[in-house]
Amino acid sequence: MQAAAPSRAGLYGCGRLADLDGAPLRPGGLALTEELIGLAGFRPGDHLADVGCGLGGSTRLLNERGVLAVGVDIDVEARADGGVSALVAADAARLPFADGRLDGVLAECVLSVLTDRSAALAEWARVLRAGGRLALSDVYIRAGAGTARIGTRESLAGAVEAAGLRVERFEDRSDALKRWVAEFIFGYGSLDALSGGRGEMDAALSASRPGYCLIVARKPDAQSEDALHG
Repeated sequence: MQAAAPSRAGLYGCGRLADLDGAPLRPGGLALTEELIGLAGFRPGDHLADVGCGLGGSTRLLNERGVLAVGVDIDVEARADGGVSALVAADAARLPFADGRLDGVLAECVLSVLTDRSAALAEWARVLRAGGRLALSDVYIRAGAGTARIGTRESLAGAVEAAGLRVERFEDRSDALKRWVAEFIFGYGSLDALSGGRGEMDAALSASRPGYCLIVARKPDAQSEDALHG
């Protein structure tokens, strides 16, 4: 039996989707989340926002590792699973945290569903302390021009840098995207379920070479800035 079609459009409005075991149905699942957490170096005691947390799987994973993570999502009713210590209803570009409050921001499959990518990145940079880290995963275009929401490696990294963050790692994980596409089609019949059945997704995929990446960026501190310009 196929699953019910998700209600939100966009290739990565998938944070609320889960497989039969309850794990997030997104490229790489929680295993890739663990890899991203490791690359970012998040540690027990760090204060972190999981932006676009969906069902809260990554937030719970961080909490289990001693990270003081808050799940943030525009639709708090989307989270039905337990085990998450804190959930906040908020827009990705309007976070309820003071300047420099957080050690980290995690954003999985988020940028490509936002209408204003630059505003969101600037907001994430705002809430990070000096030396804090942004860890994100998302789709990107491996060949050809990007779109309004899905950039190339260069434009995506450039947008992160323009927000005042320094990209330290860019890891291609496109194999995870291929597996995810197969799993989604098996569960929902077609990728077009993600765009309301309007026949857009297969056309978008055939017109480009979509990939999937992990990015870790750091908010510079005064010492690193002095070294850079000294």
